[in-house]
Amino acid sequence: MHALVTGVSAGAGLLLGGELEIVVERLGERRPFDRPWWRCPSCAIPYRGRGLVPVVNSLFLRRGCRSCRERVSHPWRPAVLGVVSAVVLGAFAARIGNDVVLAAYAVFGLSLVAMSAVDFERQIIPNRLVYSTLAALVPLFVLASAVDDRWGSLARAAIGAAAAFVAFLAVHLAVPRGMGFGDVRLAGVVGLATGWLGLGHTFVAFFTAFVLGAVVGIGAMAVSGAGRKTRIPFGPFLAAGAVVTVLWGSPVAHALFHHTV
Repeated sequence: MHALVTGVSAGAGLLLGGELEIVVERLGERRPFDRPWWRCPSCAIPYRGRGLVPVVNSLFLRRGCRSCRERVSHPWRPAVLGVVSAVVLGAFAARIGNDVVLAAYAVFGLSLVAMSAVDFERQIIPNRLVYSTLAALVPLFVLASAVDDRWGSLARAAIGAAAAFVAFLAVHLAVPRGMGFGDVRLAGVVGLATGWLGLGHTFVAFFTAFVLGAVVGIGAMAVSGAGRKTRIPFGPFLAAGAVVTVLWGSPVAHALFHHTV
């Protein structure tokens, strides 16, 4: 059963991740979510055939629009989003197993992939995506608490979300150029999802994010030669820290705090 859940989750991640291209493209360019969803960004002619198949449509997009011959900016991104989502959701399922809370972490994983993609390209974390994620996660965590009587986990999730939001808000107010408010909102979401697993997990998530951000940031500054003027989106590091924590947070937290969290 565990293997089946993992396989189904990975397959769903592959298909849904490919569809995230619509979210990433529309939110990144601040375009409305009107239909048809898959269409040429230049002439608005709807895609047909292989252009509608998740992941596979990267081959179609690479050739450009059949009507206006305009090439899309990122033809391979749907495939990348699909593969990354499949890995994340499959790994989450392998870690969590046949548990009702897996639905919450599936939504969380897909949202992290989408927000990272937008932030990496545009250096923004769309409010609509953050709020939509929260609107889905909160009832799913409440449902998981009600089904298995895990109200303590829900309380820790709320504490993790509040603590992360306040901590990042303080950094944002102190150094506005160093920490965008989108990162503050995303920190609250990460605190919610990791807090469910334990407050030690929340610490591991942000500790990992800052370590990864520092290492990559120092490397980028050295390569670019721009010094502190080098701008690096922090959202992908928050996402990476969250994924690492969901998968390996328990042993890391135990090693850091010398007790089971």
